[in-house]
Amino acid sequence: MKYVDRNSNDLIRRHMKVRDGKELLSIIDPVKDKILEARLGGQKGPVGEPALDHVGVEIAEEKIASALLGGANVLIVCRPNPDHILAVSSLIRGLNLIVRGLQSTRDVIQTSRGGFNSDVSRLNLNYLCGPARSGNPKANCDLDEALANSPDLIIALDPAYELIPRIRSKQASADIVALVTHRMDVPDALRVGPSYEDTAPYRAKEFTVTAIAHELVLRCRERLIKLLSEHPRTQALTAQLKTAGLEVNETFVALSYLCDDMPMAPHVRSIVSCGVDRISRGWTLQPRTSHSRGILCYGLRYLLVESEASYPFTTQQLQMRLIPLFSSVCYSENPETLIECLLADKTKIASEKAGRASFLKAKTYFPSLKHLAGLIGANPKIDQVSEQHSKSLVDYEEREFENDARLFPIYAERCYAQTGRTQLVRSQVGNEFIRCFLRSDHINVNDTLRDIGFKLGFESTFSFWADAFSGDFLLEVSAYSEFKKELESYLRGCTHGSASQDVAIIDGPLTADQRVTALAQWLEKQAWGRLFPEPIFEQEFVVRSSSVLMDTHQRFLVDDHCKGINEAGEAFEMFWRNCAPSQLGKLIAGQVVSVKYRLRTSRGASFSEVYGDVLALEIQNSGETN
Repeated sequence: MKYVDRNSNDLIRRHMKVRDGKELLSIIDPVKDKILEARLGGQKGPVGEPALDHVGVEIAEEKIASALLGGANVLIVCRPNPDHILAVSSLIRGLNLIVRGLQSTRDVIQTSRGGFNSDVSRLNLNYLCGPARSGNPKANCDLDEALANSPDLIIALDPAYELIPRIRSKQASADIVALVTHRMDVPDALRVGPSYEDTAPYRAKEFTVTAIAHELVLRCRERLIKLLSEHPRTQALTAQLKTAGLEVNETFVALSYLCDDMPMAPHVRSIVSCGVDRISRGWTLQPRTSHSRGILCYGLRYLLVESEASYPFTTQQLQMRLIPLFSSVCYSENPETLIECLLADKTKIASEKAGRASFLKAKTYFPSLKHLAGLIGANPKIDQVSEQHSKSLVDYEEREFENDARLFPIYAERCYAQTGRTQLVRSQVGNEFIRCFLRSDHINVNDTLRDIGFKLGFESTFSFWADAFSGDFLLEVSAYSEFKKELESYLRGCTHGSASQDVAIIDGPLTADQRVTALAQWLEKQAWGRLFPEPIFEQEFVVRSSSVLMDTHQRFLVDDHCKGINEAGEAFEMFWRNCAPSQLGKLIAGQVVSVKYRLRTSRGASFSEVYGDVLALEIQNSGETN
């Protein structure tokens, strides 16, 4: 057990700094401003929040509101990737909460206008996930069976090119609402997506499908309030609808942005920050309390447990632990497990479904970012990007793989870890088809395959599964060369300027007064991600003492070193992971070292300590300890 002398002069001075709040804020506020300016100043794109196409949204919200009041049969069609799973959960939970709000007031059943309550209770919400693997013939049968129930309204989530015509061939009269994240037209369906007026100068995506679904549910509630304005009990119904608790889906929207690895534009950062904060706040409450208040649902709580995420939650932790769980379960052809878990209203069901999701992840041959973080670029690129590296982002490597098809993802991940280039792994399936696996961090693979599918059209059979980082698809041999041309074109368009996106921003040195718990916790709570990297500080120190931990790590104490002068004072603790001290040697007292590090805080039972997590270290010179 670590002994802490509560009466030491260093600890007393530290507590006095924390107690003097105004002095502390005046010291660390300039650091916060500098960090934010360095990132916000480099972001390009339209100013302000992006908007949805108001024409499509207004028509869609009216159709959904009418379907709710009429007790219609609604079918949601999606693909089994994390964003679509969260969107389905958001739609079903949100619409069910609205229906519950309409049924909560007792005296609206019999009124002069009629008893719409009985119609609302007949609302039938169903969902259908497409194939999780390419070339699954069962998918067509499932769609035909779902359409045989004659749904009145079909909500298609970011549909592939061939989906809408297939639905029209079976249900010519059904209303189809397509929630899309691109600006292309969707024939034979009502398009709800980004506004055509917002013409971004670069190929950027402003929304996820979950974000559009949540916005549509909120608009539907407002439309219902207008439709019920002449009802005799309009005040009671309005109050019930406004307190329906739809804000619970904001957490799903935040997770969808993390699943999709969206660039941290201001509107994305705001939503992600609020969502991660809601998760942390809900975690500190009793499960029943946080679920009933709409802060943290049972299902998400147990999924966090199964993914081994720890409190306090951060954006990086959720991306490295929770998101691989979602992708693995979707790829295992069991996406309904996640939907049922997220919609569970009982702890027993949520626990069972989360446990099954963990089991499916364990037995599925799908790479986990948690275990491969050191290989796939979780550590930032500190050095400047070379011209050769910039060129490698546009290139891709094509490889043949003739072993067990279940190992496709693992092989592609291993090749990507070795080269850092986009991987296209292919295998011949009979004489007519080629199965491929695409792996990349430089493009959104799901968006890439969807857009290429629209360009290929009906001339070729093209079915795919994809998330933001990888995709499994099947296409005809005759269309393979055309697919490669479209992929090359997409890489050239989408990786323009991306070479500098992932390079870390060095935020300079910190003084001893600035390396405090308040700044470390502020950094911990921020939404860091693509285009908004976590701060890295760089400065020179003099080693005071060092120790080796578990033969692979070093912990050492340092003093500030400024212009050749050692500034002795309270020692600052630093931790250097996987530095191989047995080969490189142990740090010696008196050495001057240049360190790039991140500011972290470790929490104890009754205190917290600030330390530096070393990313890179260079020995400048060695000398005698003073």
